Amino acid sequence: FKQPLVGGEVTSHQDSSFLYTTPRPTCLGLWLALDKATTENGCLWARPGSHKEPVRRVFVRNPEHFDNDNKNAPQLVFEALDEGKDPAWQWEGKMPEGHEPPSQGLMDSGFCPLECEAGDLVVIHGQVDHLSLANTSNKPRETFQLHLVEGPAEGITR
Repeated sequence: FKQPLVGGEVTSHQDSSFLYTTPRPTCLGLWLALDKATTENGCLWARPGSHKEPVRRVFVRNPEHFDNDNKNAPQLVFEALDEGKDPAWQWEGKMPEGHEPPSQGLMDSGFCPLECEAGDLVVIHGQVDHLSLANTSNKPRETFQLHLVEGPAEGITR
């Protein structure tokens, strides 16, 4: 949910980082707009062609916490898979420089706004680099999101 004037940004990421499968990535995101999504109320931005890029990092159980019984360590951490090989690493988990409206930095980095009407369904390949900006309008931007991954019957082992 992105409530008017307080709904925050979501930094650049690939959904397959959080729902990683092997031997191949299979994550698919479904993003249903419950309200009209505009650049003013925090619509999605995506980088066309990024679905062809490898998964850059994965969110995994932290062995320091679970195997070494260090309860002060975080339970989950990011593990780099492709660090530094992809230009997108410069903004992975962050916002690209110049993202603030009018967002020229996002466009210069290859991102495009995905404005849509209430009821529109956006399908997001798990490797697509995407983000959203804060809701600076007086209108809500609510969505329903569902993520799908294939399972063992399709040869997925993790």
